Order: sequence, then structure tokens, then C-alpha cells
Amino acid sequence: MKLKHRATLSILALAVVSSVGSIGLACLQLKPQRAAVDVVINTGIVAELNGVHDALKDIPPSMRNGVLARHGVGSGQALDDSLEAQRSHLAQAEQARAQELQSAGKRSALLLVLTLFNACASALAAIWLYESYRAPHRRSTP
Repeated sequence: MKLKHRATLSILALAVVSSVGSIGLACLQLKPQRAAVDVVINTGIVAELNGVHDALKDIPPSMRNGVLARHGVGSGQALDDSLEAQRSHLAQAEQARAQELQSAGKRSALLLVLTLFNACASALAAIWLYESYRAPHRRSTP
């Protein structure tokens, strides 16, 4: 086997391996992104608690306990503590989402590189195989 044929087969083998890797990366890209759900839920909770907290400032002190009781909070201090805890959960969820997006971006970049390599390797190997097929036929033609 000629060196050119070995090189062609080696490039095709690398293209097959990178294709399998691309399929694996594509599967990872399609997995559900769980951190987004936590961000949405915690954002809603923090927004509601912020609304109650802001509304308490405008409500007369005699009515505050009734408003707090309707929202399942015993006192203004408990509301503040709950709001701080939810803000902390939201910050953690946002950080997890940022890490999830960063890793998805890296996988996308790698997937793009593997796809470009596959396209170039397949085209190059096809050209070389065609040339090796046509070479004996050109010599035999008068």
C-alpha cells in the first residue's frame, strides 16, 4: 500500500473517530438544563417577597400582621430573613446557570471544530481516493 493510501485511510479513520466524538458532544448539548429552572423559580419567589416587603412600607402598622399572615410569614423580621435566604438561593442558582452556559459554550466550540475537521478530512480523503482510483485508468488510456 502506498504512503498516500495510508495517509488517506488514516485521515478517514480520524474523521470517523471525531464523528463519534461529535455525536457524543451533540448528545451532551441536548441534555436538559436544570439550572435554568432554579433561576426562574427563585426569581419568582424573590420578586414576590420583594413586592410584599415594599408593600409593607406603605401599609399602616395595624394591617401589616394580616398581610404577613396571608403570605405565610409571622413577622417583618421573618420576611426579611426569608427574603435574604431566597436572594442567596437565587445567587447560587444564577452562578450554577452561568457555569452551565459556559460549559455548553465550550462544548459548542469543540463541536464546531470537530465538524469542520470532519468536513475537511472527508473532502480531502474523497479527493485522494478519487485520484488514486483515476491514476491507473489514466495510464491505461491511449
